[in-house]
Amino acid sequence: MLFRSLTLLFLAQLCVGFSIVLSKGIVDHHSPLLLLTVRFSVSALIMYVVSKSSVNGSPLRTRLSRIGWVVLLSESLGAGVLFNFIMLSGLHFTNANSAGLITSLLPAVIILVNVIFFKQLMNRKIIISLSIAVLGLIMINLSASGANTHNALLGNLLVFLALIPDSLYYVLSKSYPLKLSLHHKVFWLNALNLPFLYVAIYFLPDGSWAALTIHDYMLMIAIGVTSVLFFVFWQLGSKGVDATYAALATAFMPLGTVILAWIILGEGLGIMKMLGMLMVMFSIVFYARK
Repeated sequence: MLFRSLTLLFLAQLCVGFSIVLSKGIVDHHSPLLLLTVRFSVSALIMYVVSKSSVNGSPLRTRLSRIGWVVLLSESLGAGVLFNFIMLSGLHFTNANSAGLITSLLPAVIILVNVIFFKQLMNRKIIISLSIAVLGLIMINLSASGANTHNALLGNLLVFLALIPDSLYYVLSKSYPLKLSLHHKVFWLNALNLPFLYVAIYFLPDGSWAALTIHDYMLMIAIGVTSVLFFVFWQLGSKGVDATYAALATAFMPLGTVILAWIILGEGLGIMKMLGMLMVMFSIVFYARK
């Protein structure tokens, strides 16, 4: 059971890495809002069709308490518009493997969010783990050099800031489980982002959509499919593990991202970045040990 859950959580994080790598080729030339609008529209449409054909019926008939809707909206925006817009904005200035490596800090950020917002007690182990993780982040940023150093540091900072709303999704999904079928929850996690995106794209410059190519649309649709798969894999996998295991499983994300960035984009991995990633991984192992 544990092996199956961890496998599903690994696949979920691999989907995130795949999305980051594919997104790099789009955000260098187009607004992230275009990508996100297509992505979440495709994801919501897929899950609506799947839900309609399931035993639970249309997700539009979902019944939740007011608190339930607030939690669902917070999860949706945290892992949706907020995480992805900030992440993609940072990805415009840095490369995919740097972004992937910085996302390895997500378990540490989840711990920090638990401490600040959910009153988890700060102990010696947490302080040491977070300190090691921060040192790893510094080493990753030290690898930036040359004329683009300022841009790379800005991009890396934005990628790190994106982890804060993303961590809310992971914390809330474990702390406040909702009585929703898998199909319905995945639909709403994608669909609740759309009103905000449709308003935002209204303010984009004229010609933004016309500048997109068929290749761009194909990449966006592929990213939309990975968005569905991420939520499905994560919801299924997280049911079989506790909150600590779920947080630690997010460490799979940078590994998948670095490998995919090397295969698809040809991005190399320098010594400082590798040492930084090892430091972050060690911080996770240190926190997890009994």
